[in-house]
Amino acid sequence: MVKRDITRLAVYYIEKEMETVPFENLCDLYLYKTSEIIYIVKDKKLYGIVGMREVLHAGEDGEVQINKNFKKLVGYNIIKAHEIFRNWSRIHKIPVVNEQGELLAEYSRWDDILYIERNSNEKIAATTIKGFLESYDKVYVIKPSWEVPAIYNRMKKHLRDAQVEFAVLDKQQIGEKLLQNVVCIFMSEDEKRGIQCLNKIEPRIYDDRGRDIRMQDKLADERWIGRMTTYKNLLIQWIEAEQLKNLNIDRAVRSAYIEINQKATILLRELQKKGVACFCIYPEESELTKFGKNFCDEVEERLSVHPLNLKEPWIPIDQGTKFYGELALLNDYKEEIVQKETYSASHIFEYKKDIKGKYFNAKDGRRMVCYQPEEYDGTIYFLGPCTVIGVFVEDQYTIESYLQEKLLKKGYHYRVENYGAMCRLDAAIDTRLEQIGKYYKNDIVIYLSTIGEVPDIQSISLEKIFEKYCISGDWVTDSFGHCNHKANQLIADSVLEMIEPCLAKEMPEVSKKEIHININVIMKDFIERKYLCRYFSERYFSWGGGRTTGAIIMNCNPFSRGHHYLIEQARKQVELLIVFVVEEDESLFPFEERFRLVKEGTKDMENVMVVPSGNFILSRNNFREYFSKEEDEVIALNAEYDIGIFADYIAKPLHITYRFAGQEPEDRVTNIYNEAMRKVLPQKEIFFIEFPRTEIEGEIISASRVRKALKDGELEKAWKLVPNTTRKYLEKQIGVE
Repeated sequence: MVKRDITRLAVYYIEKEMETVPFENLCDLYLYKTSEIIYIVKDKKLYGIVGMREVLHAGEDGEVQINKNFKKLVGYNIIKAHEIFRNWSRIHKIPVVNEQGELLAEYSRWDDILYIERNSNEKIAATTIKGFLESYDKVYVIKPSWEVPAIYNRMKKHLRDAQVEFAVLDKQQIGEKLLQNVVCIFMSEDEKRGIQCLNKIEPRIYDDRGRDIRMQDKLADERWIGRMTTYKNLLIQWIEAEQLKNLNIDRAVRSAYIEINQKATILLRELQKKGVACFCIYPEESELTKFGKNFCDEVEERLSVHPLNLKEPWIPIDQGTKFYGELALLNDYKEEIVQKETYSASHIFEYKKDIKGKYFNAKDGRRMVCYQPEEYDGTIYFLGPCTVIGVFVEDQYTIESYLQEKLLKKGYHYRVENYGAMCRLDAAIDTRLEQIGKYYKNDIVIYLSTIGEVPDIQSISLEKIFEKYCISGDWVTDSFGHCNHKANQLIADSVLEMIEPCLAKEMPEVSKKEIHININVIMKDFIERKYLCRYFSERYFSWGGGRTTGAIIMNCNPFSRGHHYLIEQARKQVELLIVFVVEEDESLFPFEERFRLVKEGTKDMENVMVVPSGNFILSRNNFREYFSKEEDEVIALNAEYDIGIFADYIAKPLHITYRFAGQEPEDRVTNIYNEAMRKVLPQKEIFFIEFPRTEIEGEIISASRVRKALKDGELEKAWKLVPNTTRKYLEKQIGVE
C-alpha cells in the first residue's frame, strides 16, 4: 500500500454541482498525473471521483458520470485502509479527507516498488526475457510520471542485457500505437490503469487480492491489440519461467502466466516415466468458452436469488428440484438427511479414518467405492478434492462408483479407488501417492487439479465435459466442481472415454511387475530446485562441522517489539538464525510490507538471515487454518504435515537443528501448531524451544494489539509496541513526516 499526498493526485476542480464531467476535460490529467482515479473537488472539499468504471460507461456525448458513492477515510488510518482493500477487491484507491471533507491524500493498493526492489536482482536468462517480448513488433518503455530513477534504470538494464530493442515513450506518444502489435511497459500498475482509462481499455477480471489473474489484458475493443503491462508483472513472469526451466517443465512463454500445478507435474511425470498412465482433470478452460460464460452466468444469476448457506452449502430441497431430480422424492432427501451426512462426513473422513454411514462410508481415511470386484488386474486411482470425493452425493453416485460400474459392464478387470482428500488445496497429492506405495504398469492415476494446469499430462476440463453434454447450471451448487449425481455420471463417461485406450481386458505378465516410486526423493529434489536454490547459496548446504543453525517462522503483521525480542533471544542460541517470513498474502499487511519491516528491523543483527517462506512453510496449501483460524478436525493433520515438510525438506539440507517460537497464550490455532512442533520436531532430531512472550506495562506484546492501537488512533500506545524501524514506516503511512 502506498500513501500519496495531494500534490501527486489527479484532481479536477469544479465551481458548481455537477452530475457529469466531459471526458475531454480529464485527458490532460490522465497524461500528466496518471492514475486510475481522478478526484473531483468543489470548494476545497472532495465532491466525487471518476474511476475506470465511470470512464468505460461514458455516454455517447462524452460525458462521464461523477461517482458520489465511494469509500473514503476521515483522517489517516492504515488499518482501516488495509481492511477496505482486503474486503473490497475492486477498490484500488481510498481518498483521505479531513474533518471538513477536504482532500488530503490517498492510499493506493498498488505498491510495485517493494516487489521490484526485492526481486530485480534475480538471475534471469536473456532467452527468457526475449522469449516474452520477441513476438511483439515493438517494445516501448513508458516514462514514469514520478521520479523512480533507480528502478526505471534497472528495468532498462534488464532489457539491454537481454539485447531487447526498445524505445522510450512519453505517455502522450502512446496513442494509436496500441492499435499495433506492440507491448508498452509501465513502471507501476497505477500508471498502466490510468492510460487504460485515457484510451477506454477494459482490463481483465481481477482476483480477490486485486491482481490481474492472467497478468495480461483482455481488451474490450478488438482494435486495441497492443498489450500494456508493468515491470513488476514482467518480473513475476520471468522469474516463474526461470523456475519452470529449473524444474525441466516445458512451457510456451507467451502462456506462462497461466498458473501451473508444479508439484503435481513433477510427481505425475515421474510416475509416467515408470510406466503408470496419468491423466488430469481441471475445472475450467484458461479462456472461458461461450458455453462456459453462459454456464457461469446462469449459476451466478441463481445464486443472486438463492445464495448458499455457509454452514449448509447444499441446495435446499425446496429449491433443488432440478439438482436432485428423481431423488427429491425420497424422504431422506426431503429431510436433508443425505445432504447433511455426505457433506459433514466429507470434511472429517481423513481425520476420523473409518466412517460407517448410510450414505457416506470411509475406510483408512478414504471414501469407499461401490461395485468393487474382489479380483482385478489393475487399479485406477482417483486423487483430488471435492469433485473426486463427491461432497454432495451418496457413495453409489460418486464419479468413482459410476466408473467402476461401467468398467465391469464393459469387461475391464480394474478396481477403482478413491484417494480424494479435502484437507489441502492440492488434495494432498504427495501424501496420497505415498500412501498408495506400489504400482503396476497397468495402473492408472487420475488427478483433479484445482490450483493450476498440469503440463505433460493428458487432460480434460470439466467445462469441456459440461459443454459436450450440455449440462445445465442447475446440476451444480456453485461451480463446475460441485456436481450432482447426474453430472457425475456423465463425467465418469468422459473419463472412461479418455482412459480407454490404456485399458486392457487381458494383462500380460510383465504388466504385473511392481513399480515403486520414492515420493520423498522427488519432493526433496522439487523443493531444493524450486525454493532452496533460489534463496540459499551452496555454503548453506555445506554448513556443518558443529556450527549451529536455527529457524523462526514469523508472520509479523506488522513487525513488533515482541518479534524483535524473540529474534534477539533465538540468535543468541545459534551461530546462524534464519527468519522465514510467511509469504502467503492472507494477512492485513501485505507480504512485501511485512518482509521489508523484518529486514529493516534485523539489519543490525549479524547472524540473522531473512528469507520468504515460499509455498512450503505455513502456506495456505500446507496449513490453511493458520489464516482462517478454523478449528476443524483436520487441523492437527495439516499442522503436522507443514512441520514435516519443513523438517524433512528444508531443515535437513540447511542443517537446521533448532526451531524457535513464542508461547501463545491466546490463539488456539497457533497453540495447536506449537503442540504439533513439540511432538514432531524431536522425532526429526530438531530441538524445539519456546520463549515466553515479552510484556510492556503488564501487557503481552502482540501484532494484534499493534493493529488495534493503530485502528483506534492510539498512536503512542502503538509506538511502545513496535521498534523504531516499524514506527518510521507507519508514521510515513499516516502522514507524520
